[in-house]
Amino acid sequence: MVVSGVSNSGRSPSSGGQCASVSSPSLEKERLVSNSQSAGILDATELGLLAHYLTHTSQTIPFDDLDLYALSVGVPNLAFNCKAVMSSLLALAAACKSHNIAKRAQPPLDPQNLVEIRELLALAERHHRDSLRHIQVAMQNPDSYDYVLANAALMVLYASASHSIRVHLAAMAAQCGRRLPDELFPQHSQWISFTRAAHTASTAVLNSIIDNADKSCKPATSSIIDTRSKLPSAGLCSTSVLSPQDGPSESTKRLFLPLVASTYVQAFGRLRARAESTSALLKRSALSACHYSQLHLSLETVSVLEKCATAALSPRKGNEKSETPNNQPISFNERSGVSPWVARYMVSVTSMESPQILRRIIMSFLNKAPAEYLTLVQSVLDSPSMEARAVNWITRDSPGTTEGPSLNATHLLAMDIFAHWLVLVMLLDGVWWIGGIGQWELRQVVSLIKTQNLLGQSVDAGETWWPESMYLVKRELTPKF
Repeated sequence: MVVSGVSNSGRSPSSGGQCASVSSPSLEKERLVSNSQSAGILDATELGLLAHYLTHTSQTIPFDDLDLYALSVGVPNLAFNCKAVMSSLLALAAACKSHNIAKRAQPPLDPQNLVEIRELLALAERHHRDSLRHIQVAMQNPDSYDYVLANAALMVLYASASHSIRVHLAAMAAQCGRRLPDELFPQHSQWISFTRAAHTASTAVLNSIIDNADKSCKPATSSIIDTRSKLPSAGLCSTSVLSPQDGPSESTKRLFLPLVASTYVQAFGRLRARAESTSALLKRSALSACHYSQLHLSLETVSVLEKCATAALSPRKGNEKSETPNNQPISFNERSGVSPWVARYMVSVTSMESPQILRRIIMSFLNKAPAEYLTLVQSVLDSPSMEARAVNWITRDSPGTTEGPSLNATHLLAMDIFAHWLVLVMLLDGVWWIGGIGQWELRQVVSLIKTQNLLGQSVDAGETWWPESMYLVKRELTPKF
């Protein structure tokens, strides 16, 4: 790879590279970014990670040509002009390389492999922290929209990939009755925090751009770029999407997905009934303003989750990859400061338009659920008792044996809703940066709920709690978890 052949515009080079050059109205703006924010000199290890990203990571994430162009051409070129984007790119590449090492290994994990993964994840965390610091500086520049948005997308992927590899390592350790070093253990709800924070930041930028475009647009003096207009595609490059990962592994698609699809309607009906009965019960009691607000948020979240499940599990026609979303186009002013490909890619991954592929439909729940609801869930996930359950699983398979503090009705309802979503996340085990997250997290929640006597309090006699039954089925299909 010839670093000097990379364009300073944040786009493909005009010569000497695989892809043709792409002109943009924001070309000059990107050149105005301070040299102090450029990626700087990479050492040998970082250059190796950059090569891994270009040749592997960026080729295994995309679902379509837009994704491929954004991740394999647009983002790398932006990274050479922005420390924050380069740091996030290297962090994601390190997590991806860790996945590759771990997936090739058989339990017990070879000590040398474990050391290599440990070093890669430590390096990834350092670059992730660097990115958080550098993006604060980049955000002060009025011409940094492309960098802020691209960095947000990479951070979401990294947060999930980092959690996923840690979950995978924990599963491998459990098979051998070993405990992972603390720095490799899954990091509670951090993946949710970064996913939601990146979504909040990127949608705030996009909405601001849209609002400004609407206010300043005059047909005679400025044009509007539809985010679905013809954009540079990865077809300009010699590569193509290697294996579009919609979500389920082959085994899950064949065995588990049909079971979930055939039972979710009744299960979600029961969830709503429990939510409404809990609401009615608490309204008759002396409910504090805080608890009433939490209850309202949970009821709102049930509706969000129902829509998510319906979109994910309703019969899907043919090849969604080639279908056009039935949404109104979102437009950006030519002088808005964001490149068309960045806008179009971020609109897709942030669910500003209805997502069309399974993995984005399901993960959009984290973007659409009320932020206060997610905070409620995270307060439970990050509690010491949940950590104890996760640690205990390494040495024995006995959900429900770890005692924990009693949760109030609003917390229980919130976790009941979250557990139903985790069943959907288990469908995404074929996506390498998600993998076993759904199964790992649901295991902890099932363990918690069993100690809270939810089944005796709010589930009809003789009824099996759907998330638990789906977890048990998935565990039989995937014994390592």
